[in-house]
Amino acid sequence: MRTVLFTLISLVFFTACMPIKYKNSFDTLELKTQNELSTLGLCTRDSYIKTINDSKYKKLFIEYISLNNSCTWNGLPRGHFIYQFKKHFNITSMKKIQRFDYDNYEFTSYLIDDKYYIDLIYKFGFKEDLFILDYEGFYFQELIQKYDNSYVNKNINKKRFQKEYFKSLVKMNIVENYFEKIYLKDEL
Repeated sequence: MRTVLFTLISLVFFTACMPIKYKNSFDTLELKTQNELSTLGLCTRDSYIKTINDSKYKKLFIEYISLNNSCTWNGLPRGHFIYQFKKHFNITSMKKIQRFDYDNYEFTSYLIDDKYYIDLIYKFGFKEDLFILDYEGFYFQELIQKYDNSYVNKNINKKRFQKEYFKSLVKMNIVENYFEKIYLKDEL
């Protein structure tokens, strides 16, 4: 009886202390992940970046950001993401070719330096943001077709942007101040 009780208590203790991996409702892609990195900051929880190379969708970059309730963005999240992307690759021109808004999604196609195409899927919610760079445009097209089944991405067969992106707004927040903690009058 003593052994059973000890085993039961040990099991409860060690199970309660095990970390639980948070699964956000934003990133529903269950694909082979090549590289995933948790991104930590004073204002974030369970944020990460990852790259995916899949046989169906090809190459994708994903950044998921979940802000703490005591923090806020210092501008528009999508604008910060595009700024960091352009800055990282020294892009001189990034023209919006098309944009569609459905529910809490923004789908935008860009022409980079008048040569290369790339698609951005931006999903937003309360204190959650998901950015997906779709290098080939297949996932972009599939998601839009859930809202408009006649949509065809005309830029899929055009020259696509292929440089690997693996930067994080969370990591760059120290330098760029993309988001910050909100202080109430009583906290000052």
